[in-house]
Amino acid sequence: MLNCLPRGVDNAACRDFIENAPLTSWLPVLDHLRQAFGLADGPWENIPQGSNALFGLKGVIVKLVPPNWRRQGDKEILVAPLLEGKLSLQTPGLIGNGEVDDWVFVITTRLDGVVLADVWPTLDIEQKRAIMMQTGQLLRELRAVAFADDIAIKVDWPSYVQGLVDGCMARHRRRMMPEGLLEQVLPYIAAARDFAQQGTLRFIHMDIHPWNLMAKQEEGGWKLTGLLDFGDAIIGNSDRFELLTPMIFMAQGSPVLLKALLESYGAIGDISPSALQRQLTACMLVRPDSDVMFCMRQVPISGPRDNWEQIAAQMFPI
Repeated sequence: MLNCLPRGVDNAACRDFIENAPLTSWLPVLDHLRQAFGLADGPWENIPQGSNALFGLKGVIVKLVPPNWRRQGDKEILVAPLLEGKLSLQTPGLIGNGEVDDWVFVITTRLDGVVLADVWPTLDIEQKRAIMMQTGQLLRELRAVAFADDIAIKVDWPSYVQGLVDGCMARHRRRMMPEGLLEQVLPYIAAARDFAQQGTLRFIHMDIHPWNLMAKQEEGGWKLTGLLDFGDAIIGNSDRFELLTPMIFMAQGSPVLLKALLESYGAIGDISPSALQRQLTACMLVRPDSDVMFCMRQVPISGPRDNWEQIAAQMFPI
């Protein structure tokens, strides 16, 4: 125990410490890890990204995960070796892991390139379309990743989905969803009862968006080079949860970009556009930790949003 990191505090206090504690508050832990794992000399860089504490050093990233959501750290430790060398993109290699002051630490290699979110708004539609095609390829590769039958992140699909449905209303209330939409959530999910139809068991990253993708400029255009952050990953039975996040945060209501992703990914089955919209919107409503109002702000308003059918047509104009 170094007694440097807060323990026994609520989620809000954890978030406040991660977002506002100065670098000096973290240095005893970081320098302890530097010595323990023989990391390079040099100054630490505080990387203000995501829900956990991230620090950079030459060639290395250190992630510190509070005990309040330690499952994210445990998943990082499990998934990093599982994906290493399996994809056309780089993934962080695991250097070391453990606990300090009840926080999980994960030390990985640092990927080349820049976070895609830093350049995504500046790209023209053709560059974005090329990246969406590459993202579809990435989703195909993730779908094919092999895993052991007893892997710890495997979920019982019917129980998992029912738990998501049971827990979504409390989250929507906390996040101040308008009452008119809130009262329609459960009837809409019930009407879309096939939204999470049990398919082939597969790896699901669950959080593929511009903040978790690395990119480089090559031959005059931007290309994806790396995939980050495995804290939400599961082994489950529906690709809709994998398609959802890039559709919202990368396509952002563009039919051209949605089409590029779906054509590159393939394998969505024989389904009408309206049915696929319904499935994706239901997934958005139940996805773990989803802030639906924030998701809706990613897509320009093009008409009324008084019900989920109208919202589905704007979010996913397939």
